[in-house]
Amino acid sequence: MKTGQPLSKSSGDKWSFTYSVITVLLVCTSLSSSWHYLKSGWDDIGMRMQHLWDQTLDWIGDDGFKLYVFGMNGWNIVLYWTVGLAFLFMEMSDWPKWLNRYKIQPTVSVDRKRLTSLIALNLFNQFFVAVPFSIVGYYVLKFQGTSPPIRELPTLMRLVVNLAIFVVLQEIFAYYTHRMFHHRLLYKWTHKVHHEWQAPIALSAYYNHPLDHLIGNILPSTVGASLINAHFFTTWIWLTWATLRTLSDHSGYHVLTFPSPRRHDFHHLKFTECFGVWGPLDYLHGTEKLFQKNLASLKTEKKSQ
Repeated sequence: MKTGQPLSKSSGDKWSFTYSVITVLLVCTSLSSSWHYLKSGWDDIGMRMQHLWDQTLDWIGDDGFKLYVFGMNGWNIVLYWTVGLAFLFMEMSDWPKWLNRYKIQPTVSVDRKRLTSLIALNLFNQFFVAVPFSIVGYYVLKFQGTSPPIRELPTLMRLVVNLAIFVVLQEIFAYYTHRMFHHRLLYKWTHKVHHEWQAPIALSAYYNHPLDHLIGNILPSTVGASLINAHFFTTWIWLTWATLRTLSDHSGYHVLTFPSPRRHDFHHLKFTECFGVWGPLDYLHGTEKLFQKNLASLKTEKKSQ
């Protein structure tokens, strides 16, 4: 070929194909290398987590009964009251002022006269409903005999998959049990207690009739652990998240990194809408139409301001 002579069409196609092959090989090599480093990084994190987990169990012990009954309930009680009382303090002291911009119902204040009954029912549900349920749950898991060893942490993939399953099962059980307790034959003597707080506060999350708390609150959050034999560590992470989520949903403030509590706040206002945790079943059954209209009108008002 003479210098400066243009390449033939076949030669151009040949070089184009070669460049494509080289590019694909380079991309594959790069992805393979990235995956190797990513996997090594996760493996390193996993080893560190396993080491910390072993140290923790060496300190507190690895007796399953103590972990599931005393450990899980103790952690839940401390978390619930710490966060719940922090929200109550913010609500009653109106401090710090900058939080008012995140308040869903800015004109609503706490009914102080009802706090005593709220605290008493919360404590009853935690000690005389949740604790006995966890004892029964522990022996159910023990009877199944398929629970993962407590000292061996689950892989990252198993952890993520299990948490995803928990989200789906919680939505299904929470939605249908919630609607069940709104039935006229059950509502007056069970779920009506929870709706005494038309403008809920964080600590009203567990303000339920004991049967309502057991079936409507505890069961949807824990049924997944039994069905898929989740590791204790996975269950602990999930229940921590579920506790914080329900506190956020009832708080009246959108300050935590969760979806806005406006959906559940609207449920307490109207009673007939927004029964689920996330919303897909409300959309499927048409029980969020008024809420979506209300949301659209709020957005229109903000734009006009």
